[in-house]
Amino acid sequence: MNARDLQESLVKVVDRTRTLDVRHYEWREQSSLERELLPAVIEALSGAINIFTQMLTHYGDSREDEAPSAGSRTPNAGPGDGGDRVTHVELGVTRITDLAFMARWELYREREGLGKIPSGRAAWAIVSECGRACRRLITSAIAIEDAMCAYEGLENTLRHLYQTELSRSLQVRRAYAMLRHTIAGDGPSPGERVRERLRRAAFGIARLVGNDVYGDLRASDRMRIEAVQRQLTEWLEANRNCDPLVGRRLWQEIENISELLLEVNKRAELREHDQAVVAEAHTKLFRAASAPDLVPQDLLLQLQSLFGRDGELDRLITDPGSHSVADWRRPLEEVLEGLNRTKREMEGSQGSLGPSLSSF
Repeated sequence: MNARDLQESLVKVVDRTRTLDVRHYEWREQSSLERELLPAVIEALSGAINIFTQMLTHYGDSREDEAPSAGSRTPNAGPGDGGDRVTHVELGVTRITDLAFMARWELYREREGLGKIPSGRAAWAIVSECGRACRRLITSAIAIEDAMCAYEGLENTLRHLYQTELSRSLQVRRAYAMLRHTIAGDGPSPGERVRERLRRAAFGIARLVGNDVYGDLRASDRMRIEAVQRQLTEWLEANRNCDPLVGRRLWQEIENISELLLEVNKRAELREHDQAVVAEAHTKLFRAASAPDLVPQDLLLQLQSLFGRDGELDRLITDPGSHSVADWRRPLEEVLEGLNRTKREMEGSQGSLGPSLSSF
């Protein structure tokens, strides 16, 4: 099997995975999930694992099916590091094999986890795990095909999916941010009653549920949101003298959920996107020979895509008067440092594997 055959096999397994309508099973009977969904996802994972194994064989990687270890050779190691310097060609091969090895290991874990789901597990929880496994398979395949095409000179066929995932993630993050801002507002006024705060939250949640992007939210997030929406409706429809203590507890639950939604910023495509946008903005505004006094309009439009990343940036993005370059320095530098720190930590945790599955 040559490189083109491997690419075609990889594209086929991605296409099959994308046809799995995981959400269709959210409200189906347990037997349907066990009989249809789980076998289909496990089969897709097995197919991808098989292709990654063939890639390792094709490119001469003899590593066994084991977890990554700190003792493996790094692609950038020099003589003083205990490794041999490698040529540009070898670096291309190493990138492919490192990504394939890491992806195979991660999909092994996903497959093993799906095979050990206990009986009686809630349908939405199973759907959530299946959805995560499918996303991981697709993300891994995109990264590996990208490395293969760069090395082999092949035409890339999966990279457009990365842009699709990024666009979807940006929309999801914006919807989450809108919910948080609706809930928080400018903070509760001294005279604002619990009922008024909960009405504001109910409006924000209803708007999120009605958003076109709502179907793209994780199953676990949607279950939490819909559960609290039902509690809100029950509380608000009760008589006006209903227990305020229960209302305050409900408000706390809503605030907790809105904070949990910040985890969307951990998505690889959002980290990559945000780091690029913030780094470019910081260079143009503070490192140029003749830095402007006001943020250029085209750069302001780019910065809007960061909405939901950071509270202070959100304030500047939504404030029509925030065009002064000086106002943006500290928030941009803090966000950039945070993103750089996360990247260093992730590269450190990758250890011997070199590039991560999202660094393409």
